[in-house]
Amino acid sequence: MPAHALSDRAARAALAAHFAPGQLAADLDEYTPAEVWDRRVRGDASGRLAHYRPHDELAQAELTCPFVIPSDKEWPTALADLGPACPLGLWVRGRERLPQLADSAVAVTGNRVPTEQAVARAHDFAIALAEADHTVTATLAYGVDSTVHQAATETGRASLAVLPRGLDGAHPHAHAPLLRSILDSGGAAASLYPPGTAVSGTTLKASAVLLAALARALILVEALDHVEAMYAAEMAVDLHRPLLAAPATGDVRSSGNARLLDGQLAVISPDPRLAVALPHARVSRAGDIADGDLLLAAVREEGADYFSAPYIAHPKPFDPSCGCGMCCLVTQPGDVVVLSQGDPWESCDPWPADDLLLVVSAPRLPDQPLEE
Repeated sequence: MPAHALSDRAARAALAAHFAPGQLAADLDEYTPAEVWDRRVRGDASGRLAHYRPHDELAQAELTCPFVIPSDKEWPTALADLGPACPLGLWVRGRERLPQLADSAVAVTGNRVPTEQAVARAHDFAIALAEADHTVTATLAYGVDSTVHQAATETGRASLAVLPRGLDGAHPHAHAPLLRSILDSGGAAASLYPPGTAVSGTTLKASAVLLAALARALILVEALDHVEAMYAAEMAVDLHRPLLAAPATGDVRSSGNARLLDGQLAVISPDPRLAVALPHARVSRAGDIADGDLLLAAVREEGADYFSAPYIAHPKPFDPSCGCGMCCLVTQPGDVVVLSQGDPWESCDPWPADDLLLVVSAPRLPDQPLEE
């Protein structure tokens, strides 16, 4: 089939079935998806691509679920943050609901075999997020992820499932009823893979990236180091998504949380109220901070450097010689923002007014203030 006769949707689906986005990014900067497919077919010595029928394959797959592409109004704009790794398209069930769900998505993930404390915490986080009209977003996996989907369903709110396989089934298979419940309650499911695709190490890793990219923020409830949930958390850091990690318990099953917190890559909180506030975080200059704002992290080129605990900000007169022993941010000449009421430092150490911080404004905080 000549390139000009191949639709953009069919070409994208065909390319996505055979290549990772990063393998095609340079070509797609110069050619249309149909032209890239044509060039790949002509350069394929094996003849495998020449035997593939893009329109027929797309039509068959869309009997199960539609293939959404960037030109569609339903496309989640947050995926643009992936740059050259942005998916060519998504397979979606609940297509018409995807934009609204993605606009308020908060990913919650963790161990497949969690501690009892983690299960209870995951449930509490999910309930708080759902009741605050955030979209609980997870992978349907055993443990933390399925717990948060079930909790969202309890509230009557919709959730968003990101699956590492084709949407003709669930992963794990035992969670097919949970997937149906998500869809029946107004939720949606998304996948990078067409119907018929089985789970593999590659699909699990790629889906962890998708989970982080779709979300406005990510919450790591409990994770062993080097599991899929940790890959999603690290991707959230790379994408500059606010990341909350529940406190490490000392159990090896929270070793991933411990590493992220020790490296100041995540904000620590056992409190679901902070989880509710996290999606409202914005990068702001120190000089723009208002009384009562919640300060989560310093922001540098490499990302956010989270404080060991969030701070509530309060302006007060600044005297460089006062020796008040509090960490301060200069907001304007003569004023500072007092961050800490804890153990005093030896002297004031104000930060410049143009330093960048990750901030949740006071009006977006829960009604009950978090502890300072």
